[in-house]
Amino acid sequence: MVMTDSSSRDSGPNTLPDPRLQATVTDEQGIGGRFRVHNDEFHVEEIPLFEPSGNGEHLYLRVLKEGISHRDMIGRVLNAFELPESAIGYAGMKDRRAVTQQTISIHTDRQDLPNLDEQGMHLLWADRHDHKLRNGQLLGNRFNIKIREVDPLDGPRAWKILQALAENGLPNAYMSQRFGYRLNNHRLGAAWLTNRWTDLLDEWLGTGGSPYPPSEVDVRNDYDAGRYQQASKASSREWRAEKVALEALAGGASPARACSAVPSVIRKLWIDAAQASIFNRLLSQRMRDGTMGDLLDDDIAWDHGKGRWFRQHSSDMKHEQMLEAIQKIDVSATGPLPGRRMPSPGSMVDEMERQAAVNAGIDWDLMVEGGGARRGSRRPLRVPVRNHKLDAGTDERGSYIRVEFELPKGAYATGVLAEIMGADVVEERGWLPSIEKSGQ
Repeated sequence: MVMTDSSSRDSGPNTLPDPRLQATVTDEQGIGGRFRVHNDEFHVEEIPLFEPSGNGEHLYLRVLKEGISHRDMIGRVLNAFELPESAIGYAGMKDRRAVTQQTISIHTDRQDLPNLDEQGMHLLWADRHDHKLRNGQLLGNRFNIKIREVDPLDGPRAWKILQALAENGLPNAYMSQRFGYRLNNHRLGAAWLTNRWTDLLDEWLGTGGSPYPPSEVDVRNDYDAGRYQQASKASSREWRAEKVALEALAGGASPARACSAVPSVIRKLWIDAAQASIFNRLLSQRMRDGTMGDLLDDDIAWDHGKGRWFRQHSSDMKHEQMLEAIQKIDVSATGPLPGRRMPSPGSMVDEMERQAAVNAGIDWDLMVEGGGARRGSRRPLRVPVRNHKLDAGTDERGSYIRVEFELPKGAYATGVLAEIMGADVVEERGWLPSIEKSGQ
């Protein structure tokens, strides 16, 4: 494959708009505050899709962890069982800065259990099942989160927002985690799709792109000056993928070859983020139009109970059960995740979705044709917030407002917190720009 560079410094990828959600469910001002002040005040409990049968060649373990990463947990389990990574299965990854409960599976005939109780990790139970636990095989997650540095008297305002989310649904936006710590993964994805290799590297590694933490100034200056080997050596441990590109450049590779040397899993994240930026732009527009909770004639619908999309018929809209399902957030409209096999809605909604791509600065046709393995799909515009609770008070650590709620798989707890606390407060990174709610 010949990789040519179509970069132009007149309109680099850093000109693409903010990919985050540009609207809120209510007009209420957020209560501010901070979360994750203490790991033990952010609880996540995985809600299983099924219970183990008690028999089978896979050992299911319910693990509680605190303050350790997903990779660290997996590594400890594999070392204890002396097995390769292919033997382990899990439904989803859980945060490091939290107390989390989740189920994992181990393909083993071992009857005795090794000691897994060590710092930051505890085994709750073990049972057997007949198949491996696969990614996505969960109903959702239950959250219990304390917000600190707030006035407990703001509890009623926080409850009003939480109640609005329970009644109208949580906007199912992709949060900043999808776009990376600099909110620029979508810009890298757009550059990849358009073969703008120099622009991609400048945005990713240089000083002229998206905002970055001050600690990276020197290494980015080294890149700009062409001191690639020095930049690689001076970069932090987190720059694993960046080092690959820098080492390739230091060895004389062209910008195109340096980009192709980046691990495919990283390039996948870039394309996924470009995809997500289109979805968020469409969702923002539907929220401003007041149609997030409606099912338009040309919409493709989502069945929250079955966790899949379906094509509606005109008679469905008049059916009392369908109207009730929409009101109860059992059924919702979907938005686009463009790709080769994404189901297309009717002409009116299709035009809206393509315009969202224009507003996001992403070429729709390239996203569909050049997205590589990105097959495309549909994502519900909103998700239900179930079993929500709130209390407020003061304890030995100070004042707090605590929220509890359940979300289906794929939804972000930070989406709930962004509505309650304010999106800019939740970002908690000083170099990031504020969200412009009136933006297109």
